Parts: sequence; structure tokens; C-alpha cells
Amino acid sequence: MPDLEQLLGTTRTITRSTTGTYSVVLRRTYAADVQDVWSAWTTPSRLGRWLGQVTGDRQVGGTVRLTMSPPDQDVAELHITTCTAPTTLQADWTWPGEPDSTVDLHLEPADDTTILTLTHSQVTEKTAVEYGYGWEDFLNRLTSLLADQDPAEVSWSEAQQNLKPLWEDLLKA
Repeated sequence: MPDLEQLLGTTRTITRSTTGTYSVVLRRTYAADVQDVWSAWTTPSRLGRWLGQVTGDRQVGGTVRLTMSPPDQDVAELHITTCTAPTTLQADWTWPGEPDSTVDLHLEPADDTTILTLTHSQVTEKTAVEYGYGWEDFLNRLTSLLADQDPAEVSWSEAQQNLKPLWEDLLKA
């Protein structure tokens, strides 16, 4: 289960665009330098420990397949549109049975810490909450990885129980 500091240390928002789609934004500070956080997102062996296994062409213009970590195991297809190491990564996101969307990752170095902002945009009202608590669960796993702990010990069912209501309230606001 995420500890109270993680729950309070994450800034969460859901916004609705003029086109009727939604954006889910998470912002969190990590006690790691920007190179370490970037490596956790871009090195396949590290990414596989907390988010999922990635295969394919990992460069701008390339397409990768991300097999999500359990319990999901579904496959997202990502077309990489921007990559500026070690601060910016953007990809078009294709998930089975959903309209395409966009994931933006921005890392901002701040002394010995890194401020991470993840924006998943062009999602539906139905999926905004799911992406919100889903991404937050994975960011909790990233926290574990960066603290040299086992990300697999982060409980998905506890994340759903604790985080889903927070995201549902954001959608209602």
C-alpha cells in the first residue's frame, strides 16, 4: 500500500478539454537525480521491474510494445514522438479497445531530486479515473525501484482500494 507521504506527495488533476476528452496529470518529486529517474523509464531491464516489458524500436519515430506488469499483462503500443534525454519523452498510446491517446513524461532536475510530471491526454471520461489510479500505482512502484526495494511488493488491489476513490472525486469536481 502506498504510504501517507506518497499519497500526499502526489499532485493529481483531471481536466476536460474543449473537445470533450480528458487529461490526467500526476506530479511527484523523487529522491533521485534526473539521470536515475530517466534510466528507470528508458532502460528496458529497469522498466521491466516496475512498469512492464518493452520491445521494439526505442527511438523517435519508432514503435514499441509495452506488456504491462501483472496483474494487467495487456499490451500497449506506443509510437515515440519526442525524446530529449534526460527530461522529455512523449508517445502516442494505443490500448486495446480504446481511442488513441498521448502520454507525456517530463522530468525536472531540482538539486538531488527530480520532479516528474506525467500527463496522459485525450482519454475518455470512462478511462480518466482508471488511468489516474493506474499510473499512480505504477509511480508507487517506481518509488520502490528508486529506493532499491522490490516494486512487485506494491499491491495492485490496495492501490485500487486507496487511490481509485481519490481519482473518482477529481472527476466529479
